[in-house]
Amino acid sequence: MKITQRQLAFILMAGMAAYTFVRGLLNLVFGDPILTIVLTWVVSAIFGLATWLYWRGWDGARFFATAGITLVVAAALPLTQETIVIFTPLAFAVAITNTQWVAGVGLAILLILLGRDVLENGIIDGIYANIPILASYLVQVTAFAAARFALDSARIEAERNAARAEAARAESEARAVAIEQQQRELIEQNQRQQELLELVSQLETPAVRIADGVLLAPLVGGIDSRRAGKITSRLLELVYERRVNVVIIDVAGVPVIDTAVANALTQTVRALRLLGCQVILTGISSQVALTLTHIGIDLKELDVASSPQEALQRWMAAQVSIIRPQRNNAEDTLN
Repeated sequence: MKITQRQLAFILMAGMAAYTFVRGLLNLVFGDPILTIVLTWVVSAIFGLATWLYWRGWDGARFFATAGITLVVAAALPLTQETIVIFTPLAFAVAITNTQWVAGVGLAILLILLGRDVLENGIIDGIYANIPILASYLVQVTAFAAARFALDSARIEAERNAARAEAARAESEARAVAIEQQQRELIEQNQRQQELLELVSQLETPAVRIADGVLLAPLVGGIDSRRAGKITSRLLELVYERRVNVVIIDVAGVPVIDTAVANALTQTVRALRLLGCQVILTGISSQVALTLTHIGIDLKELDVASSPQEALQRWMAAQVSIIRPQRNNAEDTLN
């Protein structure tokens, strides 16, 4: 489990409050000097108050605790002998404050000790005024400050890396959303294009039902191989779906009918006949007829009429001629 800087500071201050309180009780049991007991409980009170304030959300509580233990330790240290207790405030400063506070705590302890030396003896002649000890102490303070500086630098770099990672993640998510949006737009665009192509295909080959089982397909404009294939496919589809018996293909709106167009029409007629459908070609002008004669197109397979009206009349007459004998035969049978 990852422990944050705030959690670490809270644990250290609460632990120090509990430890010094218990230590004061032990000092009382073993009959230690009353001053030692009082100072121990003062430290416990400082850390207890700092812990409560920190829990309440005051971030300055860790600096308050560090300053408190610094003052108590510096005021209680003996001036005639070295003790490792002098480094306790420094250790807490490294753990819960920053580089400036580590250096400040080290210098504050030294100044308080030298000041006490002057007040008590009138001169600076205590152990911490000894050049080798003073130099060693300053080296230790520098080492503590350097350690805190390294921790701060690592934390800042980690926060920067985390910020960059978060920015990269946000950018990646934004890019993914943009790509997804583009894909949806492309899908919608393809759908619209497909609908337009279907509409164009229907407009290229319009088909109108003009009688029961009769379909009129007026062709307009030029016809190439692509459009010829579309015409054939659409007419086959309509004939199959609508059960059409006759298809009237009117070519009056086709400006030019050459060999390719004539062959395409022939193929269309053959395909429609395979579905059992009769095909009548109308709208052939005199100029188109002359052109077809010159290029040698055989139109024997095509049933031709001058106009759609004539083709429809011809088909209706054929239907009547079929129905009348059937009716006469039915009447003869009844007689």
